[in-house]
Amino acid sequence: MNILLLGGIAESKALAKRLIERGDRVIYSIVGLVRTPSLDCEVRTGGFSREGVDGVDGMAEFCSQRNIELIVDASHPYAEDISAHAMAAASVAGIECWRYLRPGWNADNYAGWYSVSSMDELWPLLSTFRRPFFTIGASALDYTDQRLPQQHWIVRTAQSMPQVEGVTQVNRIGPFYYDDEISLMAEYAVDAVVSKDSGCQRVAAKLDAARDRKLPVFIITRPELVDAHCEFSTPDLLVDALCDR
Repeated sequence: MNILLLGGIAESKALAKRLIERGDRVIYSIVGLVRTPSLDCEVRTGGFSREGVDGVDGMAEFCSQRNIELIVDASHPYAEDISAHAMAAASVAGIECWRYLRPGWNADNYAGWYSVSSMDELWPLLSTFRRPFFTIGASALDYTDQRLPQQHWIVRTAQSMPQVEGVTQVNRIGPFYYDDEISLMAEYAVDAVVSKDSGCQRVAAKLDAARDRKLPVFIITRPELVDAHCEFSTPDLLVDALCDR
């Protein structure tokens, strides 16, 4: 089967390998801002839009040109635009879009966990803290106008971004380990952590470190994604379903 796999997380690479081993012809598509995986298939970086053509029509056109029979959305749980474009492109191309959606973290495992549905809901809760640590990537820098005068933000990003007054950037690429997270929180005197519910155990060390340092963690809840034709909570279930077709 010809499959367009929209990746960007660890499981999507593992899923691509499984599909290749199964004999499927896989085209692995990622944004490619940080790193490009090494896979035994075509790896496509960048989006599908171009001058005069938006991402939905560009993806649908690509699927038609490459005889794609199935889109597999294995992107990040917060990549809502990519997921929406995938479903819309599948509809235009007349094919199905399946989704692997990584399960979220179990809040019961962490004391001091507070869920917020939006950044607007976050700011009043964060107002009493002086050195919050943002682990949501460079997107945190879009909100620096919300930084209070008494606050100094620590923002972890994969890429170096323009410097902003009152913000320390920590430019590192994961995975991040428990001892490193403990050291970072101590070094920067972090008193609160802001995160997303990515669900990846490889990055759960920050939650463990925050718990052990007795720091509150503010989790921005996942966006509502458009419904896919089929949704799977593990790569194995998705591969099994393909075998049953």
